[in-house]
This record gives sequence, C-alpha cells and structure tokens, in this order.
Amino acid sequence: MSDPVDVVRKFCALMERRDADALRPLLADNAVYQNVGMPASTGVDAIVDNLRAQFSMFPDAYAFEIVNIASYGPVVLTERLDYIQTPDGGKPAVPVMGTFVVGNDGRITRWTDYFDLNLTIKLLQGEDISALIPAAPAT
Repeated sequence: MSDPVDVVRKFCALMERRDADALRPLLADNAVYQNVGMPASTGVDAIVDNLRAQFSMFPDAYAFEIVNIASYGPVVLTERLDYIQTPDGGKPAVPVMGTFVVGNDGRITRWTDYFDLNLTIKLLQGEDISALIPAAPAT
C-alpha cells in the first residue's frame, strides 16, 4: 500500500503542471471530486475533464502550496494556499482545506475541497484580498 500522504503530495505537485492527464493514474476509476457548493465530478474521466477546464480558465498560474498536512489511515487533510492568476496579472493565494481518501491501491477515491467562493470571486474581480488571507504559520 502506498503512503496516503505521499500520494497526496505527489498529486498536489502534479496539479502545478496543469496537465490533467498526468493526474489520471492517481485517481481511482470511480473517484469523486467536489468543490463544496458545486456539483461533484464522479469517475476519473469526469474529474480529468473538470480539471482540464479549470486549467484552461487559469492558463498562466496554478499552484498548490501545502501549508499543513495530516492523515489518519487513508484520509489525508490538507491546508493549502492555491494560487491563480487575477485579471491584473497578480497571483494571490486562496486558502483551501482539502480532504483526500486514498484507496489500498494508492489511488485517490475521494477529493473534497472547502473554500470561500465569495473570496475567490473577489479575487477574480481584481479586489485586494490580502487582508483576508490567513497569516503564514509560525515556524
């Protein structure tokens, strides 16, 4: 069995390449992906199509910075900063909490992201959201 944290770290690193097909091997055939508040994508093909559409919406920036990661068995929780490019060319971060479930075969069976959609809308409209982003963790 693959270590679930390693699988999720690899997945997040691959997200930065913005190549949806590169993510396919890490997704179970019947996986479910959902940004809470939006319809779920069910099945690897639907998820890859969803991600391909997201990457095309943000062709110049897409990064996942893992701030914190924790696991319990097959469940991995991520606190992330996801970076997307705004209309003015900036690349601010959107705070996201993600839950991943990794199957015994090392593929992700469920991925659920929780974030403030209104914050993302403000960002895409060019508003300065810097005061709304959590401070970096103390080291």
